[in-house]
Amino acid sequence: MSAELKVFALLVILSAAVALTTTNGVNADMVVVTPTLNNHVAKLNSNQPYVAGYHVDAPDLYTRERVDATAVTVSFPSVDVNRFPPNSWLGAGMFVQGQDNELGFVDYGYYTMLVIDSLGSLFVDVGLHQTRESTAPLQMPTAELVYAYTWQLSGIDPATPVNLMARWDSNKYLHYSFSSAETDTTLLSVKVEDLPNCGSVISRFYAGTAVAGSGFPWGHFVYYFQFGVVSNKIIADTHWSAWLKEPRMLRKAGWDLVETAYTIQGDIAYLDQDWMWGGAAYDGVDAEYHQNPLSNPYEVIFSYTERTLPSGTILWDTGKTGYPRMIPPAVLKQPLSLESMILISLEVMTLSGVMAGAFYNIKLRKRR
Repeated sequence: MSAELKVFALLVILSAAVALTTTNGVNADMVVVTPTLNNHVAKLNSNQPYVAGYHVDAPDLYTRERVDATAVTVSFPSVDVNRFPPNSWLGAGMFVQGQDNELGFVDYGYYTMLVIDSLGSLFVDVGLHQTRESTAPLQMPTAELVYAYTWQLSGIDPATPVNLMARWDSNKYLHYSFSSAETDTTLLSVKVEDLPNCGSVISRFYAGTAVAGSGFPWGHFVYYFQFGVVSNKIIADTHWSAWLKEPRMLRKAGWDLVETAYTIQGDIAYLDQDWMWGGAAYDGVDAEYHQNPLSNPYEVIFSYTERTLPSGTILWDTGKTGYPRMIPPAVLKQPLSLESMILISLEVMTLSGVMAGAFYNIKLRKRR
């Protein structure tokens, strides 16, 4: 680690320690929150197994919106860490996308997770990835982890519901906090636009769904507000479950619950054109959800059952959005519009031209 990174990490720990001294309603004898550099990162396009629900605004999956905050309640009501693989961890939380106001093809992936590891330790992890999408003909997709912060929690049982929140304020600060019956704690406040290469970030989150990659070779849907589970390796044991309840977002009029939610596996859990959370399906993980057999909407319980939850499953659909009950469209396909076909044609011609030029240059060199 460079000297600059060490100084930055020290500043992060010090700022978190200051934040902890100003929390609301903390009983220091019950709950201890300790900053640590033992990060649990929700990676992009990796082999991390991942499965989640996602917020749906409209039945055609073409509607998105900006929101000021997202939150979800998380717990591990049943878990036996003695059955976890060594050095493994399980995270449950929210995975949300943001965008840039000036830099083309640049997006941001924010995660906020409650994590339990194979030693039985409990953590809150937050982080931010900056992604750059591929552009024709030769720009490859790239991503960078901008920050990753972790706090270890002591005095909270894993089965205790914990509210996770990430909220932007009018001064463009992003505040991370968690609360439970024992504590209400602000963990960190960060001005993302002051971080390197983030000066034109939009200080809001996106929710809903849309289409990305409308050109070569085909497009797909993206899912801006996801809530689910991820781990650094498959925990193939029936002695764990993760409960997520009341995913919600802060609109201008106030907090609203996610009224419609479908499922997505990590092999297609796109947050933009090229990048997806986890990158691998969580094989063997299924879920309980509304009418299967849960009586109340707004909650899902993921657990390892050796059955794999299909993408596009309706977790709940309350009908309060004004739409009829939906049948999820094929999440792997995007209808090709005239614009999409034109873009495909142009990109194919561009690639063909580049390849033809390269072969022509090779022939010229051989003649010489």
